[in-house]
Formats: sequence, C-alpha cells, structure tokens
Amino acid sequence: MNMKDLRMDDRPRERIVKLGAKALSDTELLAILIGSGTQEHTVLDVASSILKKYSLPELKELTYSSLLKIKGIKKAKACQLLACFELARRGAIKEKNIPSLETSEDIYNYIYHEIYLESSEIIIAILLDCKLRPLNTLVERGNSSHKIEIPARGIVQKALELKAYGIVLVHNHPSGDVNASLADIEATQELKQILMPLDILLLDHLVVSSRDYFSMNEHGLLSIGMEYNLLGDTLEKNTH
Repeated sequence: MNMKDLRMDDRPRERIVKLGAKALSDTELLAILIGSGTQEHTVLDVASSILKKYSLPELKELTYSSLLKIKGIKKAKACQLLACFELARRGAIKEKNIPSLETSEDIYNYIYHEIYLESSEIIIAILLDCKLRPLNTLVERGNSSHKIEIPARGIVQKALELKAYGIVLVHNHPSGDVNASLADIEATQELKQILMPLDILLLDHLVVSSRDYFSMNEHGLLSIGMEYNLLGDTLEKNTH
C-alpha cells in the first residue's frame, strides 16, 4: 500500500499535527523521521521492519554504517536519524540530572547564581513539575533597589502553558535584610489565591540575599485566611 492510499487522517504527519506526538505509535513516529519509503515498501513498512529488529533503546546505539544497511535508509537520512537519537540521549541525561527542589535550601542553592551580584531587586518564579523539578525559570527585574511587583499574569500564563504542578517565588533584598515585609506577604497571598482555582500550588516564597534567605513556607506565612500587622520591626500574625 502506498502512503497516498491511506486516508488523510491515518497518515502519520497529519496525525501528529492533529493529535500531537504522544498520540502516535512508535512506528508512526519513526516513519515521520524516515520521511519516505522505497518502491516496494511504504515508510510505515520500513519503520515497522526496523522496530521488529531493534528495540527503542537499541535504536539510539545504531551506528552510521548499521543504519545504511537498512533498506530505505540513505546517507542523508542516516545522518538525520543519528542526530535525532543523540539529541534524545542528551535530553535524557539532562533530565536525569535536573535537581528536585524539595527544601528551601535546595531552592536557594539553585538560584544563587542569579541573585548574588544583583544591586537591584529581582523576582524569580521557578515553575516545577510534580517531582519538584524546574520546568522553567522566569526573571523580572525592577528599576528600584527596594521595590518590585510580582508579575502574576506572566507567571500564571507560563504555568498553564507548561502544565506546572507548582511555583516557587524568590526575590532578593540587596540591603541584606531577608525579613519579609508586609507588602511581600500580601502580594504572595494574592498570587496564591489566584493559583488555587487553577490547581497550581504556590510552594514557597524566599526572600534572599547573597548570604542568607527567609522561607515564607517554613515560617507559616503561606496559609490563606491570616492577617498580618507590622508592629515596629516585628511581624504579628493573627489567625481567624
């Protein structure tokens, strides 16, 4: 059967556009990479015969010469497949080495390089997957050394796009004082309430300097339904 004889909805390229890559079988995905078949066999036939001979882990170990021995694989296609397999291998290595940000210390160490030389306030949103591994990091820089607003709209949009499980906020106090201000806490509470209906967790908000950090989560400041009064240099927490 020629690929042109297949219904449009059954062709791998049309299916990946319509349904996404996760909906396709291993054979269909490999067929898209190969691109075309031979006079005797469709590209799906070629892909199927390869997967009957090699498992998915074995594919990434194939050499240039071994790929050329497969009917339907020419020099250019062999190079494309080798490049694809190598990218997949490197991606797997990087994913394996992505740290889980399970504690406030993990978070601080992860973003330290972003903040230790900053003379103005910046706010960092780290979007996390369900294993608490970073999916993306957003950085917002302010024009002041002492004030910056949480970019809630941008954070929410990116979190929804990446299907983030949770978010960690980090912002620096260039003065070195890592105590959270009343404004810091109120802005954090507002973002948490925005995220709650979206099933996205606000896991922590760190106030940091080049030498220390303060975790709102560890100090119980992420609970909804609390009021805070700033009295002199101390923070009084009233629960209802």
